[in-house]
Amino acid sequence: MFGSFNKYVAVFLTGFVVVYFLTPIVRALARRYGVVDLPNARRPHKQPTARGGGLAIVIGVHVACLVAMCFPWPDVAGNLSVHWWRHFVAASLVLLVVGVIDDVRGMRPIIKLAGQACAALLMTYSGTQFGDFFGLHMPIWLDHIVVVLWLLAVINAFNLIDGLDGLASGLACISAVGLCGVFILGRMPGNVMVLMGLIGACLAFLRYNLHPASIFLGDTGSMFLGFMLGVISLDTCTKNTFLLSLAIPMLVLGVPIYDTMLAIWRRSVRSLWVSEGPEGSNHGKSGIMQPDLDHLHHRLLKSGLSTRRVAMVLCVGNIALVVFGLMVTMFESHAAGIFLIAFLAGAYVLLRHLAIIELRDTGNALMRGLRRPTPITFKALAYPAWDMAWMSLAVLVAKFLTETYTSDFWYDWFVSLPIWLTPTFALLAASRTYITIWSRARLRDVLILFLTLVLGLMLSLGLALLIYPDNQYQKILLVALSIFAIGQPAILALRVFYRVVEELVGWSRFGDSAKMGRRRILVYGAGSRCWLWLRYLSFANAEISTGRSIVGLVDDDSTLHGRWVYGYPVLGGRGDFAALIARHGINAIVVTADLTPESSAAVRQTCLEHGLELSEWTSGEQIIIIGRAPAASPDAKESKAVAEGSLK
Repeated sequence: MFGSFNKYVAVFLTGFVVVYFLTPIVRALARRYGVVDLPNARRPHKQPTARGGGLAIVIGVHVACLVAMCFPWPDVAGNLSVHWWRHFVAASLVLLVVGVIDDVRGMRPIIKLAGQACAALLMTYSGTQFGDFFGLHMPIWLDHIVVVLWLLAVINAFNLIDGLDGLASGLACISAVGLCGVFILGRMPGNVMVLMGLIGACLAFLRYNLHPASIFLGDTGSMFLGFMLGVISLDTCTKNTFLLSLAIPMLVLGVPIYDTMLAIWRRSVRSLWVSEGPEGSNHGKSGIMQPDLDHLHHRLLKSGLSTRRVAMVLCVGNIALVVFGLMVTMFESHAAGIFLIAFLAGAYVLLRHLAIIELRDTGNALMRGLRRPTPITFKALAYPAWDMAWMSLAVLVAKFLTETYTSDFWYDWFVSLPIWLTPTFALLAASRTYITIWSRARLRDVLILFLTLVLGLMLSLGLALLIYPDNQYQKILLVALSIFAIGQPAILALRVFYRVVEELVGWSRFGDSAKMGRRRILVYGAGSRCWLWLRYLSFANAEISTGRSIVGLVDDDSTLHGRWVYGYPVLGGRGDFAALIARHGINAIVVTADLTPESSAAVRQTCLEHGLELSEWTSGEQIIIIGRAPAASPDAKESKAVAEGSLK
């Protein structure tokens, strides 16, 4: 079916040669007319660099497609036919105009998005479609909407990831190779031939785009690469199940797609939480179109990696995702398991190493909303309504599991609610649960709530056993278990939600600081004062906590050594300071303990010897005014003397 190998080589070489010789011409024109990128906070290059090199890629790819489509070769299998290419030329010309204008003069984001949508709409008329949704054929209008949204996502994914020398073109080349593998396995050689032209064009451009780059893709090139890969990746959807249709493009185009997802998450949260952030961020500005310095390549650069190393790390990550995509295609019967493994691995990497900033900003937004004063009436009704809804749902679930549906089903459920809800709500009201400020609650309040819920459930269970006949014993127990498993956890979760968010915000702040390589702190003292300091640092003062990385704790109590306290390891005692400072690169020590004079002198001497910053955090009462009894007036003195005389 694939025929002679020479035609694939010819298409590849066409794309390669055209771009290789055309790029220097485009670079010279860009420099002559001032189409250059100047170094700034978002662009790490050191000198003005020509942009708009994507024009060479656009021309090279279309010349390669012309060779593939118009040579007197036999018809080839695949959907990327001459009919498809005509529509693709028209759509890519629209995108080319938008990209060139943006590179030369700049363009408002909303206008650029409109141009991208026009190009995507043109492709829907070529027969490009998403396919079936869980076996159901989508209406044509819905299919067109899905196609446009997908193409917009991929276009902007490559546009956003294009912030480093050789990154976007390298990722596009890797994704194109992955798609070639998918189409080879799917016996679609025509699609492979078109992709060979793209691969050749990208490899030729990398000659001028690798660090230090002499020309950048610009929006002209990054949008075209995303557009072409987005269009061709949809061709993997036509012959596959919904799982494969979703998995293959998401994996093959992995790194740009995931970076875009993080950007949408981060910017959406920041549009709700507008505040001054760390240096180099744009927290003070809101909007999903607002650029920032928190893309994947920016974070890796901040962690200390070189430009070449960052590009290599992201390309290797994309190769791993491409391999998963090919495995999904090769082992279709095991696609669900392979996709699940890839999803879990990707989720772990994102949440553990990459999504720290998004988690922190989401937590800050939630904290801001939870701390915001709400009307008293809303507070008085929100908790009871939540509790009643979940308790009623639990009873409903139990009835669905134990009874057949009849005309009296809903009536019986409604009648049974007072038995299962009244005791619990009465005890909740009596225990002052509904007047507790749960954002400032203690563990004792949560424990009282739990015991109240358990006691209320026991009372309801006793009432049900007295009221209902003996043959419904199992149904009654199932209702009680359903309330205990569904209703009560939901009631507790709403109350402890604030504290969970607090902990996540604190963890994400310290985790983010650790990634940025800022001050590495050793805490001296693992007692209660340390716990108070951690709460203060994590929850109450974002500006103070930012930039600190707590390496571990030191305590003179040898029973704590090698254990974890308040989420941090106890690394040793006073005698281990020198070794710990050298091993972990410590540059600051915070004292959170009442030290003996000997210990205080030792830690001071250690900091002087190693040039470390030493600070102490104290907590406790401080007497401001000492109250004294007021002096007695003369009348009071006379009355006191008369009284004493009468007593005598």
